[in-house]
Amino acid sequence: MPKLIRLMQNHNLAAGFLLLALCAILLADSLTQLGFAHGVLYTPLVALAGLSYRRKLLTLTASVSLIAIWLGFFIAPAAPADFSLFYVLANRSISCLAIVLMWWFGDQAITLRQSQHDQHVLASQTRLDLQLANQVAGISHWWLDDHLKMVQLDESSARLLGLNVRQLTLEQFACCFEQQAGPELKLQLEQTLEASSPLSLELRLHQESSQPVWVKLTAYADPASPGVLRGILQDIQQHYDEARRLQIQQRRFQQLADSLPVKVWTATADGRIDYVSETFASFSGRDAATIIADWLQLLHPDEQAPVLSHWQHCVNAKVPYNIEFRILSADGSYVWHLTSALPIFNEQGDLLYWFGSAMDISQQKALWQNTDNLRLSLYQTLNEITDAFFALDNQLTFTFINPKALELLTDPKIPALGKSITEVLYRPGKDYSALTTAIQRCYAKQSTETLSLVLPGQELPVTVRLYPTVSGINVLLQLAG
Repeated sequence: MPKLIRLMQNHNLAAGFLLLALCAILLADSLTQLGFAHGVLYTPLVALAGLSYRRKLLTLTASVSLIAIWLGFFIAPAAPADFSLFYVLANRSISCLAIVLMWWFGDQAITLRQSQHDQHVLASQTRLDLQLANQVAGISHWWLDDHLKMVQLDESSARLLGLNVRQLTLEQFACCFEQQAGPELKLQLEQTLEASSPLSLELRLHQESSQPVWVKLTAYADPASPGVLRGILQDIQQHYDEARRLQIQQRRFQQLADSLPVKVWTATADGRIDYVSETFASFSGRDAATIIADWLQLLHPDEQAPVLSHWQHCVNAKVPYNIEFRILSADGSYVWHLTSALPIFNEQGDLLYWFGSAMDISQQKALWQNTDNLRLSLYQTLNEITDAFFALDNQLTFTFINPKALELLTDPKIPALGKSITEVLYRPGKDYSALTTAIQRCYAKQSTETLSLVLPGQELPVTVRLYPTVSGINVLLQLAG
């Protein structure tokens, strides 16, 4: 029987065997007069399919068997004259019931086996996880028998403490740790045993130990064994090393941030400022803690609301932050700064923190303001001159045109700014192709050019001066006379 079960479970020909058997029974049923109980022969095949522990094969075998039972009823020779049709129908109905029951039992067996298999896999995985946790976390076990006042160590605990023995007194066990902690540890272990409350300590091993310095000791009273204290030792030196390295990195970061001319700051993933550099504190005349607690008050009152709104939007969307606003300095004046921040993500795509900076752009702002004033003054001058003048960008689109040029080239009522020269200089019955061709040629060559043209509607020639620039081309039209 076990061999048959293994054959049905593991052999790839099990489904083919069942199919051949079903066909053989159906063939025999079709050649035999009604009245013989051929339907019962399908039941063992359903049982064999159940032994395969393959639910699809079991369901398929049972379904085909049910169909074959009634197919045989229609294709088999008629029953003998003295044989009642009622018994034929009853026989096949009972066979169908037996097949359904056999399918149900097989399905339940498969479910039970699957459940047992899942439990076995889960138990195996749990054991592997525990073993891996012990290896990775450096966990070892020990226990104290209060009646004997002796501490038992497992192999890992003895190796962690740097001992060659695995049994020692409570006093010897306490001496494995730094001298100041020994007596206190012994007292706390005794109190833990009496109070039945767990104990957790981080201790430094004795300096003579060649093992890592810091360990975590956990102890608890065994509820099943009165007078027995069980505990865990865990090597946590790596955590101390990581914490020390992190402190060094943080100190280096702060030193670097304080040495930079820009003001450096960081924020948590949810947008709370948690660090500002000394440069920031010196500029504002306030200590870092005050700035962190209420940084918004350093901003110009007119800009606090929009800056806060933009910052919250960037934090929620996790997109880079970039904005200009004024910050209050130590002398009471507001200074323009370009402030930006980048979201820092880990390898899994989770936002860790924000790294930001604020750069003084007051001088650039002054230069930009002077440039704007000069541009405005130039445009006012160009508007007042008697010659026609207009400017085009790199796409040969109008960026400026004075009233004289509007009067000469186009309808003053129709806006020209933002339109290309082909749109502005295309007017029915007037040919400006010579002017547009000259402009395009000069822009392509990037060389100053002067020429004389007769524009539509003008009797005298017009002197055209073309001046290519980095941003486009300027055109001056001087009328003769």
